Amino acid sequence: MTPPFDEPNPPTAAARRIGDWVAGLRRSDVPDAVAAVALDCIVDTLGVALAGTGEASARLAADEAFASYAAGPSQMLAGGRLCAEGATFANVAAAHALDFDDNSYAGFVHGSAVVVPTALAMVEEAGGTGRDLLTAVVAGAEAQYALAEAVGNGVYHDGWWTTALFGTVGAAAASAKALGLDGRAAADAIAFALCGTGGLRACFGTGAKPLLAAQAAANGVRAARLAARGLTVPHGVVEDPRGFATLMAAGRFDQAALDRLGRRWSLLDPGIDTKLYPVCLSAHAAIDAVRDLMAEHGLKPQDIRTVHCRVPPVVAANLTYRCPATAGEARFSLPFAVACAMLYGTLGLEQLDDATLADPDLRHAIGCVSMAADPDWKADPDRAHIAPEGAEVSVETRTGERHSRFCASARGTVARPLSATERTAKFRGCAARAVGAETAERLHRKLCRLEAEDSLSCLFDPAHHGNCS
Repeated sequence: MTPPFDEPNPPTAAARRIGDWVAGLRRSDVPDAVAAVALDCIVDTLGVALAGTGEASARLAADEAFASYAAGPSQMLAGGRLCAEGATFANVAAAHALDFDDNSYAGFVHGSAVVVPTALAMVEEAGGTGRDLLTAVVAGAEAQYALAEAVGNGVYHDGWWTTALFGTVGAAAASAKALGLDGRAAADAIAFALCGTGGLRACFGTGAKPLLAAQAAANGVRAARLAARGLTVPHGVVEDPRGFATLMAAGRFDQAALDRLGRRWSLLDPGIDTKLYPVCLSAHAAIDAVRDLMAEHGLKPQDIRTVHCRVPPVVAANLTYRCPATAGEARFSLPFAVACAMLYGTLGLEQLDDATLADPDLRHAIGCVSMAADPDWKADPDRAHIAPEGAEVSVETRTGERHSRFCASARGTVARPLSATERTAKFRGCAARAVGAETAERLHRKLCRLEAEDSLSCLFDPAHHGNCS
């Protein structure tokens, strides 16, 4: 982009600023608290990815990867090895297939599902260590979150799916770090990734959603590899009048968000929400409210006549399936989520199957649940800040009693984080679905000491856990 004549010293282009920061990041620059969150992201993401390998969308991605990509050193979580781009495509699809992966309010992004498998594949291909993997994850996560914050959450509300939109930047940044690119080349990778990015929320509730994340990640890998081969791209693609901020974000762009790279860490603020339930985070507050009300008042499913949920508009916009017919639709259905909480006391992976969806008792319970979007939810700035996906739930019993509960933040969010015990149980429960309980436990121990690993060559290969030191 050519600078204006009246601006002799224009600010450094956004892509170059991000690229310089990514290239300069060292493990020693990462504070212990940030490293701890990054490690939690790695462990949680790989657990849900292992569980996700059995999903139809993940199997489709794996089949396509084997058919389209060359063999290579990077581990496929479903088994086998491919080049880094192929492994990234398949593993990201698995990581997001269950919608059980983490979120961040820096852009409403499923950051880890894209960045962690990408960093794993690229660092493994490069022959890197556990420390290198953690550093690449931090680089990718912070890069995508910084750009997301710079353009604001309006992008998400306008209908763009920010996981694909910004995830390709995270993948390009993590890949650039794994490849050891300098600032200019890293900026080329990020700029090229941005030139081709996109994604629509219209795909929610279908297998297209995890595959779109996989495609975004693979594009980020390819951008970094092309930059390593000498591709050059104008670094001003964010600020250009024909660029990202204008076309995607209605001109919104706050350069200060990039100034904070390495000083304010998005992994800590706004932080990472780790899911307790394998459905869209927009349903979690209502689940918690119903569970709490039933426990406090000793209610049984048959005691409840109706459940009404008043929610912010973004929740209603995400949870569009009134009577879900598939597991994918159920992940974006508030009536389904609340009905499961009523009938089963929780919502786990075991409820997301055809048998549960066809259960007459569940269908009846779904019919008892209603949802209404509150257009004035943001009128109170404090409530809008503390409860962006909150819920006010009212339960009416068959005897005419009414009980209400406002839940601002669900279990697992930054405000109400999961305990170490809950995190461990989630990983082991997810991973065991793919590799068995004993292997899942051994893998968890190895991941918890990731930085002691000098090689990733067999770290994530279930067949070799017993032999890897």
